[in-house]
Amino acid sequence: MSKVNHHELDLDNLDFKRTYTFEEFELVNEQLKTRTLEIDGNPVDLFEFNKGKLIPMPQNPVNKEAVAGEIFGQLRTWNVCTHQNGIITTSQGGFDFDISGQRTIRAPDVAFIPKNIYRSLDHQQQWSFKGQSFTPTFIVKVAVVREGYQEFNDLDQKFREIYFATSSSVDLGWLVDPKNKQIYIYRRRVSGVVYRTSHGWNNVNGGSVLPGFTLEVQKIDDTISQESSESSSSDEELQINCPECEITFSDRYTFMKHYENSHARRWRKRE
Repeated sequence: MSKVNHHELDLDNLDFKRTYTFEEFELVNEQLKTRTLEIDGNPVDLFEFNKGKLIPMPQNPVNKEAVAGEIFGQLRTWNVCTHQNGIITTSQGGFDFDISGQRTIRAPDVAFIPKNIYRSLDHQQQWSFKGQSFTPTFIVKVAVVREGYQEFNDLDQKFREIYFATSSSVDLGWLVDPKNKQIYIYRRRVSGVVYRTSHGWNNVNGGSVLPGFTLEVQKIDDTISQESSESSSSDEELQINCPECEITFSDRYTFMKHYENSHARRWRKRE
């Protein structure tokens, strides 16, 4: 592998028309761990990689990250409580979608990798972008978009041509727009054709890709509206009895932590 001279890459004068090597892409992202660029007025601290081109990924405003965090949280609870033992990643988790034999590194806002895929990865695949490429089976993109506008068309193309590329393992994708109250669902037919449906702002289940999981949109609304109930004085008098053992707790957080560690996660200790 050829080494890249740090002095050959001027982060303040990147040429987005030129083609970069994968090593240069990795070097740029490595340098962005300690600094931030401003491109077209937007702060950028991460690039995706598409057929030799650097694709700037502007930082998300707080509400987009809050929504992604809530989706991650709901997915994590399902992953633990149903003993899926899969891996959930957020927007810093990149995947090589390997479009037509060319490296295409993309980082969905949320992604899920089932345990059978994760356990098949070697050390190099787990800790770098080297080795054979792999992709998640489920991805989420959070964006404020409207059908008919260019940004929506660009994201739609990204879902169809990259996330759902022929070589990809992605079978389910959600484009979540919390501001305009819309969820677009992408699936792959048996024939391989990718299709999109508009789901409105309603709870959506994960089907066979995420068996038993349902995304609850009211929790997303509560997160960004801050209208969920606050703690009350009655919380000080709580007495919660664990239904699976004889331990009693005086607050919900300690009980929930106990329940996850002692009961929901106990399967991990047996594997």
